[in-house]
Amino acid sequence: MALVGNLKDFGLAEFLYLVDRGYKTGRLTLQRPGDRAELYFQTGKLVYASHFGQEERLGDMLVRMGRISQEQVNYALRIQHTREPNKPLGALLVSNNIISTDEINKCVRLQIEDITYGLFNWNEGDFKFEQDVQPPPESLTIPLSVENIIMEGTRRIDEWTRIRDRIPNLDVVVRFSDQPHEKAKGVNLTPDEWRVFARINGLHSIRQIAQLTHLSEFDVARILYGFLSAGLVIISKQPPQAALNGSYPRTGLASPNASRPVTAPASAVPPPSVPQRAQAPANAQYNPGYAVGMNAAPGIPAQSAPLPPQTFKKSLIRRIIDAISRR
Repeated sequence: MALVGNLKDFGLAEFLYLVDRGYKTGRLTLQRPGDRAELYFQTGKLVYASHFGQEERLGDMLVRMGRISQEQVNYALRIQHTREPNKPLGALLVSNNIISTDEINKCVRLQIEDITYGLFNWNEGDFKFEQDVQPPPESLTIPLSVENIIMEGTRRIDEWTRIRDRIPNLDVVVRFSDQPHEKAKGVNLTPDEWRVFARINGLHSIRQIAQLTHLSEFDVARILYGFLSAGLVIISKQPPQAALNGSYPRTGLASPNASRPVTAPASAVPPPSVPQRAQAPANAQYNPGYAVGMNAAPGIPAQSAPLPPQTFKKSLIRRIIDAISRR
C-alpha cells in the first residue's frame, strides 16, 4: 500500500529522514500543478532522481556538463551501432579513453544531488511513496547518503532565503558596475568564480550563465550574490519570469546505451581528442594582463579572437580593471 500525503503537512526533509532510518526501498513521487519529480531509494540510500519525467541520455548529460564533446559522443555511438551493440555507451566512452569511470560517476552524482536539492524548496504539493519500485532499467544509479542530502538541502534553503534579497529570480541579467565598490579592490577569485566572472556581459541571465559554465544554478546565484555584495556587478534587467523557487525543469539520467541514427561507420572516423580545459589557479588574483572572455579560460591568456564590443563593453571592463589594480 502506497504512503500518500501533502508537503504542507510533511516536508521533504522529514520524509527523507524516515527513509534513511527505515532503510526503505521504493519510489517517492512529488507532484504539484505542472510539475513532477521522482526519487528512488535502495535500502535507505538515494540512488536515482528525475524531474518533469523527462529523460536525459548519458551522452547528452556529459556534453551539457562540459566533460566531453558532442563529437566524442557521436564517435562512441557509431562504435556501438557498428561493432559493439550490446556494450553500454558509458563503457564505450571509458574503453576508448574519452572519459574515466570516476568522472562519469561524479557527473551522475552531481545531477542527482542538483535535482534533489531543488525539491527542498517545494512548500506545497502531494507526495506518494511506493515500496519496492525500482528505477528504470536503463538508468545509472549512484547510492548517496540521505543524511548528507538532508543536511545540504536544509543549508541551501537558508542560503536561498538570503540570496533572494538581492536576486529575485534566475532570469535577471547582471552586468559590471560603472564604479566598482571599494571592496572589489584586491579581490581573490576561486576557479568557479572566475568561470562565472568570464560570462558576465550584460546579456546573459543567471540561468544562461549556469548553462554556459556547467555549474548548478544554486552555485552561480551564490557566486553572483557575492559579486553583488562586493559591488562588482549590478542587476540590469529583471524580466517577469518564474521566481527563484527551485521549480525549473531538471532531467533524470537515463539511457547509457541508448541508440541514435548514424551516418558513417566508426572505422571511417578517427577518435576525437579529449578536450583539455584550462583552469585558473585557486584564489587567483585578478590581473589585467589576463584575458576574461567567452573564449578564454579565466586567468589564462586568450588564444582566440577578442569578443565583439557589443558583447563585452571594453570601457566598462577597463574601469573595473583599473579600480581593482590600484590598491
